[in-house]
Amino acid sequence: MSRGRTSALVVREALLRAARELLDERGPSGLAIRDIAARAAVAPMGVYNRFGSKDGILNALLEQGFAELAAAVTVRPDAADPLGAITAGVGNYRAFALANPAMYRLMFDRSIAGFEPSAEVRMMAHAAFERLIDAVRLAIATGHLRPGDPEEIAQRIWAGCHGATSLELRGIAFVTDYDAHYAALVRTLLRGLATHPDPESE
Repeated sequence: MSRGRTSALVVREALLRAARELLDERGPSGLAIRDIAARAAVAPMGVYNRFGSKDGILNALLEQGFAELAAAVTVRPDAADPLGAITAGVGNYRAFALANPAMYRLMFDRSIAGFEPSAEVRMMAHAAFERLIDAVRLAIATGHLRPGDPEEIAQRIWAGCHGATSLELRGIAFVTDYDAHYAALVRTLLRGLATHPDPESE
């Protein structure tokens, strides 16, 4: 009996791995049940049996993506340098996007018509965002950022970083050094929110 359960789990993992490979190769629009099944050497019905529908496997991919993103942006809290922790976290956000452009599109672009992420996926997305909220909350508590609603302030930081990252992935930018540009953007955002901005910083 345990052998059957293990076999079912192995098949599920093979299907999810095949879907991730196809996502990376073709982007979100290239995901098709038959292709996923063929890549995993499983009958198409096997996808439906384990995920219920294409939406099921899309949600499974998104759960994987947001779990990876949350792990990437989790930075050890540092009361002595909370702005440094925020900088590291948003730097890891960009690094995740550049390393996983197709997954990033699936996570944030709503690139598949008619598909709505599950409630569990939305919760995981917010859990990843909460890493930034926690870092902002610490920076406020230690007096490095001006008082305010941590979630709203985190949203401002994310909006700037997400916008820059998305433009970079699309090649829509008029800068030649993306690394320097992103670092300067983050410094500008944090300087604008800081309790005592450093007039000598960029």
